[in-house]
Amino acid sequence: METPLKTLPNTVSKELPYRCDSVAPHQEIRRVSVKDSNALPTLSALDFAAYYKNPIREAGKQERPEKATPLPSNFSSEGFPMLDSVLFSEPEFLRSSEALAWEPFTRYLYAKGAGDSLSLLLRQIESFKWNQREVFADFQKVEKLYLVGAKENASWWVQVDPRSWTGKTPFWAKMKHRPSSAEIEAHRNYTTESLSLDAALDWAKSLAAYLYPTYNTDLEPHTPGAEWMGNRPFAVMRGNPMGEPLWVAFDVPAFRRATPETESTSPTKELVRKPDTTSAWRRQKLQELQGVCLETEKTLEFKQKLALILDSLPTDQNAWHANGMLWFRRNANSLLAKNFLEQDSLHNPLPRMLELKAYLDSLGIQLLVVPVPTKEAIYAERLVSGTEDTLCVDVAEVEFVRNLLEAGIDVLDIYPALRSAKAGDDEDHFSFQKFDTHWALSAELAALEEIAGKVASYSWYAESGATPGFLEMRDTSIVREGDLIQQLPTLEQSVFAPETLEVKKIYRKGKPYVGGKDSPILLMGDSFTGVFESVDGKSGGPASLLAFALGLDVQVMTSWGGGPGVRHRLVKDKKSLQSKRLVIYMMTARDFWLSPLEWDVF
Repeated sequence: METPLKTLPNTVSKELPYRCDSVAPHQEIRRVSVKDSNALPTLSALDFAAYYKNPIREAGKQERPEKATPLPSNFSSEGFPMLDSVLFSEPEFLRSSEALAWEPFTRYLYAKGAGDSLSLLLRQIESFKWNQREVFADFQKVEKLYLVGAKENASWWVQVDPRSWTGKTPFWAKMKHRPSSAEIEAHRNYTTESLSLDAALDWAKSLAAYLYPTYNTDLEPHTPGAEWMGNRPFAVMRGNPMGEPLWVAFDVPAFRRATPETESTSPTKELVRKPDTTSAWRRQKLQELQGVCLETEKTLEFKQKLALILDSLPTDQNAWHANGMLWFRRNANSLLAKNFLEQDSLHNPLPRMLELKAYLDSLGIQLLVVPVPTKEAIYAERLVSGTEDTLCVDVAEVEFVRNLLEAGIDVLDIYPALRSAKAGDDEDHFSFQKFDTHWALSAELAALEEIAGKVASYSWYAESGATPGFLEMRDTSIVREGDLIQQLPTLEQSVFAPETLEVKKIYRKGKPYVGGKDSPILLMGDSFTGVFESVDGKSGGPASLLAFALGLDVQVMTSWGGGPGVRHRLVKDKKSLQSKRLVIYMMTARDFWLSPLEWDVF
């Protein structure tokens, strides 16, 4: 199994506590608690800085939800049978104990084999509805978790903060659940092992990726220690949960002067830029797509049933369970689209694709667009019971592929490849992750085989200096909590355990592969370019697998906030474009329709 974070020993001296400072409207910097100005941060300190009263996560949650009614002023312990010794002022002994953010800590417990008993109890606290079960939102939040005492005398304590609209005040309580030896050992490691800068940057990428489906988060392009709003954070995260962007930066004194490890690159091979301008392939693909995935009575019936399912969900609920999988509301909603080109100018993707192609044409760089069909499109028969297994329901996305081909843009339709990968499913292996929006290994490999085949067919590839075999592939596995689990009602979340996923990891000279900025190919887009690549099974994602297949280095550029937001990064990174022969723009097909992130302007 992969260890997600590399660690270094910490030092002990005068402690610098966690602090949060507002630096501008909608912008704040979080100063991570460390032992002293030279110390590296622990994972527990980073997670607490990220989760404790984070404005991105808290946006809109202090407003009273629809259907919620005021709560009685008296406190009843009836809904909290897991608590003991309830207090209404903070106990003095907790002020000298380290507070934890319970959500990331309990995920850590599970990954370390300490089970999910604690997580289940904490979710029960947050999900108590005070006899108002029709309200989707939580009435209270476990704001802090403490481990007090040691060994057989250890106990868990919580600080519970009711939402402001409830009219209730915070309370503190000891939990009846006794800490297990596995929980105590995991807590020791979680609160003492320190992270290097590179490990902290990996943590920030994972954080943005994990929060993205709910809060539209992404990391801003930022050099660790560079100036930002009068400070020198190592990472800056942007979120847009309610239609208005918010920024949270993370500061560690030791990282203000540190630099990440240098990206590994292969010996530079100068490539002559001669884009393949032939149109024969596009004409052939248009011919193949004639009469494919058209609107019919069956697709209209599917859409009517899907619309009823979506209408039945609470307004704030973005995921639901059906037929063994979790489904994402925005993915499903994109299947109801009629025509991507009928969107307003801020969301219509075709002019933006033409704009990008013209820019890259001016530099002599080839463009290949790869829309990734959603899990909901591939597993339509599971999404809506009674749907034929062979029915293509993503009518608007296939029509958009035709639109791009007709406009002279190379676009790869990987829907048939993903359907073929699905044919190999069994009870333990699916082509998409059951509780996540992203693909699993079989679909990823099927897509990359199509992409590699197309790249290798370009007229310039034979003269590119490609050297297949310069990289090594190893089989491994990771444990990943699906990004849709957190979209469910709090109490339901504990039903869905993290999945163990197979990953094929790529190495160069014994080290995990990273394609440098002098790579001739750039793979850019949304989280589909980053999953297994820069988070989870690092160096096992599309860029690494493509480099392995082609024998050419591939740089990856990921916008966790969505594919439409990556183009400005491409333009800003002009130096790395000097080596590029090909740009592959890969993103979920969902974001070509009513993306919450408007297409950025060149």
